[in-house]
Amino acid sequence: MLRGLKGFIKTNEKVTHEGGKAYEMTFKETVAELFSLGLVKGNFYQDDLQVIENTKEIMMKAFAECPEWATKCAVYGQEFNSLKLVPTIWLVYLSKLNDKILFEKVFQRIISNPKMLHDFVELTRKGGIRDGMGRSVKRAVNTWLNNKLNEYHATRYKGKLEEIIKTARPIAVERIQPFVDYIINGNEEAFARASALKRVVSALNAGQLDDETLSMIREYNLQLEELKHTFGSLTQEQKKVIFEFILPGLKYNALVSNLVTIERVFATETRKVKKANEHGAFDQVQVLKTSIPVELIDMISKRLADFEAYRKSRMLPFGLITANSMTSISEWKKAIDTVLQKSGKDVFNVPDNVGVRIGVDTSGSMAGKVTPSLSAVDIASLFGSMVYMSIKHVNVFATATLTKKVAVNRYDSLFGNATRITSTDVGYGTCFEPLLDKYEGEKYVILITDGQQSDNLEAKWAGLRGRPAGSKLIIWHVMGYNNKVSTRSDVVYLKGYSDRLLGVLKNIIEDKAGQMDQIEAIKL
Repeated sequence: MLRGLKGFIKTNEKVTHEGGKAYEMTFKETVAELFSLGLVKGNFYQDDLQVIENTKEIMMKAFAECPEWATKCAVYGQEFNSLKLVPTIWLVYLSKLNDKILFEKVFQRIISNPKMLHDFVELTRKGGIRDGMGRSVKRAVNTWLNNKLNEYHATRYKGKLEEIIKTARPIAVERIQPFVDYIINGNEEAFARASALKRVVSALNAGQLDDETLSMIREYNLQLEELKHTFGSLTQEQKKVIFEFILPGLKYNALVSNLVTIERVFATETRKVKKANEHGAFDQVQVLKTSIPVELIDMISKRLADFEAYRKSRMLPFGLITANSMTSISEWKKAIDTVLQKSGKDVFNVPDNVGVRIGVDTSGSMAGKVTPSLSAVDIASLFGSMVYMSIKHVNVFATATLTKKVAVNRYDSLFGNATRITSTDVGYGTCFEPLLDKYEGEKYVILITDGQQSDNLEAKWAGLRGRPAGSKLIIWHVMGYNNKVSTRSDVVYLKGYSDRLLGVLKNIIEDKAGQMDQIEAIKL
């Protein structure tokens, strides 16, 4: 009996958490998923400990079997998907190889700032991956500090750098010796920027804002994070002036993360509201009324809408989504919408006669958190909206227990259409097959999901009539569970949260390199 079934039952078949048909990924695919999604916390089906243990198992096996592939995935995760923690953890494993060439090649490429360097040092000492730092690790840390440490790092990350230096005991080259003097000895006159920061903070705390203070802010490009704690002593007019000086030099991601701070600086009425996250309940100040000058609103709106600045920041859309939900300034919301729309519209050039069907999984499991404030469905609905707003002939569906066509509107905002998707009532189950009901011959079907179907999308796709030549089913995972819904060559996978993946999606549509090909092509 079993012999007669040979060829019909595939050895890598499995079931999803919802009982649907799925397949085991190859180990290379599993590693790529880990470094594309970077999730090391619990999800809808797994608690924190299960995910951490799974991550550990994958990394240990990758260390033993395919360290070069895993390193390419780590570089891809950091450079393309803007991930930080998982590539840093991999570096600790990589540092255990007897041959240090691979580790030394990518260390400075992956570690991009002192925060990541501090995480790396802590993981080598306390992560249970290796026994202490060792000479090769200390040498890598020493080289990073001597090559990359700068005056902004020294003042911005003083506490973390102090811990690193006291632990690694680097031999500082002449260039960074003033920074080390400031970090370790607290010498605020060790270099010009530290001295200027001290003087500016002292003046602002005293409510003084003169030409000399403004000149130092501009000359040394002092950042909002370094100065905002002093603004309580300033008048409204002084706050306006200082922001006019700070904003032109403010990094894009710093501007996005400080929008609510700016509202609070000019707040005229606030209230405390109770909030909760994974760490418990806390009070948060909510701005009810603010008196931000119109000139500042316009200046910030233009900065937010600067697509090139957004691209150069390499920030994930998370920050923009969170900022959009938290700010009350309509002009800023519109600017954020504009820059995200441009991310999609600059990518796609799908012919007018080619149809696309988008399914956004809004099932219960998509409520799993990707960040402390954003769920998988928040990300999926935004990406669904971005693709819709970027391609001419698109049908958009919400899919869960039921599948319903969403009444999206090109005159609505990106976030407005995302809300239309999530508010479409389709229940909480995970039935993917109905996404292909009433198929209208679209060449590309895109499902943005966590892949936990309760049915068999592969069989429905295989039996679908009227598919044009070259048609593809594209599965975009925003949360992963080490499985895939099909092994067919016309079912293609995409994983991650960066809007730069829209470019990969474009390549897939145009039969160019997919995500795995891009990773393989990375030069180490």
